[in-house]
Amino acid sequence: MNGGPSREVRITTMHAHPLEKHLRLKPLALWLAVLLLPGALTGCRESAPSDLIQQVSTTQALVFVKATSSETLNRTNASSNLYKLSPISPDGLVTPITSFTGASISDPAVSFDGKKILFSMRPSGGSQRNIYEIDADGTNMRQVTSGGGDDFDPLYLPDGRVMFTSTRAGEMDEYNHAPSATLHTCDYDGSNIERVSFNQSDDFDPELLPDGRIVYTRWEHFGTMNRFPLFVTNPDGTGTFHKFGPHGMNFFHPTVTPEGRLIAIGSTMVNGDEGPIAVLKPEQGPADPELGPQDLHWDVLTPQVNEDGMPWPHGAFKYARSIGGNRYVVSYSLPAATKDQTDYALYTFTLDQTGAGTVASPATFAIHDLTFLYNDAGTQELDAQLLAPHAKPPVIASIVDHSVDYGVFLAQDVFNRSTSDGQEVPIRGQQPIDSIAVIAARPTVVGEMNDFSANEFEKRALIGMAPVYPDGSFRIKIPANTPISFATLDEHGRGIVVKRTHLYVRPGEEFKNCVGCHEDRRVGGPVSTNPDPMAAHQPAFDLNKPRASFRVINYQNDIGPIVTAKCMSCHTPNGSTPAAGGLDLTAVADTSRMRGIFPRAYINLSGESMKLAHQEVDPAFPRRSPLVDYVMALGSHAGQLAHPATSDSLTADEKRLFNLWVLLGAQYK
Repeated sequence: MNGGPSREVRITTMHAHPLEKHLRLKPLALWLAVLLLPGALTGCRESAPSDLIQQVSTTQALVFVKATSSETLNRTNASSNLYKLSPISPDGLVTPITSFTGASISDPAVSFDGKKILFSMRPSGGSQRNIYEIDADGTNMRQVTSGGGDDFDPLYLPDGRVMFTSTRAGEMDEYNHAPSATLHTCDYDGSNIERVSFNQSDDFDPELLPDGRIVYTRWEHFGTMNRFPLFVTNPDGTGTFHKFGPHGMNFFHPTVTPEGRLIAIGSTMVNGDEGPIAVLKPEQGPADPELGPQDLHWDVLTPQVNEDGMPWPHGAFKYARSIGGNRYVVSYSLPAATKDQTDYALYTFTLDQTGAGTVASPATFAIHDLTFLYNDAGTQELDAQLLAPHAKPPVIASIVDHSVDYGVFLAQDVFNRSTSDGQEVPIRGQQPIDSIAVIAARPTVVGEMNDFSANEFEKRALIGMAPVYPDGSFRIKIPANTPISFATLDEHGRGIVVKRTHLYVRPGEEFKNCVGCHEDRRVGGPVSTNPDPMAAHQPAFDLNKPRASFRVINYQNDIGPIVTAKCMSCHTPNGSTPAAGGLDLTAVADTSRMRGIFPRAYINLSGESMKLAHQEVDPAFPRRSPLVDYVMALGSHAGQLAHPATSDSLTADEKRLFNLWVLLGAQYK
């Protein structure tokens, strides 16, 4: 009964809802079992049985968003406002902090003293979202940022500044070709806005770690790579590196537990930030790539909730956050077939832990006391967090030197790599690597047509080649604030291993965290196979070039003219006679694919959408591409004459162009 003794039961009967076998529930657990059944409805606080209601003696409060519809990763303009629940109890009083009509509000963040709230808002009738601040009692609202695009995800920094994500760079993401938001900072008054991340797709939900660094979800779309791992960075954008997450699993809305671990929402969907709750265990390694059993690296607290998007036969979670001690608040929707049917309400839970959380005694977590807190059946309750003072992490002083336009990148050992990503593993002593290709992204700007590629690779340009020392190390001086990748090259200049993520250095930064080339990162940190690299004792190879000097190699200007002059004569159908090798390299527009904007020759060579029965090109991988084998007489064509072998034979420069074109992603323009 309400206020009576607390009892806990575990539902284990055959008739229990599958999710209940994994949740420890408060009295009247069967009510939650019914609540979680497909088709069950939840209403306002009055619909909850009195047995379930806990009287919580606390003055703490929550701030949360009430929205007219659900949102996904900053893709929302739903009418919404900020509300406060005080105390944190189903009997708590819900009062508005903002009371706008037609405004869209999201992403609340509480100040260290618990007295103010940052949030993102598009005012009613406005065209852009900016960052605002308001006192916790709803007074003294002020606008922090203005103009320049859409601003999301504000965060108070320990030095008094503000971090947020923003589309003001004017770039488009590499998947949806929608405006892409990256990390920015500004002074408390909104001045001195500075971009501090240079990802080619979106960054989401920056959160402070206890050591003062920032953890956030980073969207990585690099050709066929399409994932959302957690990254970490210093507030000035230096030291950016992968924090947690294997290929094939995404983690959204990270938050820090009191013990310094992370809780996030797991998902296998692109842009799908709903799913089960997961506790991440970085003490067992960063799961990049995943090593050993999944539960060594993270525990799924609600395993019956699917990770692969709608429909949600067991409901779905968003925004799990610590509210002090071992208590958490989360948004949960009942089972729903479509997004329009979701109804996110607020729940609280605690965690059970077994094991000490060490390598010798790994921790295992289970959810406990999933308890109804608050629901308004007419709105979505999202992104709740504690409205109270909280500890301020230490300030990490900036090392950015704006007097220079370059940084330095050091890699210890290109032979130190794992086998998990499907790429080759070069063997030291058997396969010499004496150079790398350094490749820059060419960001797609807002409004630019998507007519530069028929495959999944975005625009890239070659900065240049740099030497690799005999021990596998290299050190390069590169343009600051420029997303780069690199590829190790074999003796023929073909890419062996392609770095399929974008790295960058800030002005004056020397990045030294790379101990290998996608090496296994284990418990206790990565194992260095070359802790005193030769490159560290040599001047950085200078590739600090102006962007205008980067080399663009594309089909339209470089490869197409060669194909027309030397290949098309044989590779053109003639009536009932097919083209040589069944490969049509005519220059007519191919109207059957890609809206007819590309010539048939390019479609048939480029690896168009990876859908053709036979791929002449594996974009970014020359050693896997039959086209490169033919023109260079290597691989599957080794020992044969270079192709074509007539008077139209390719020059050495033309062969190199084909190879580099494939390495850069087989772009059209």
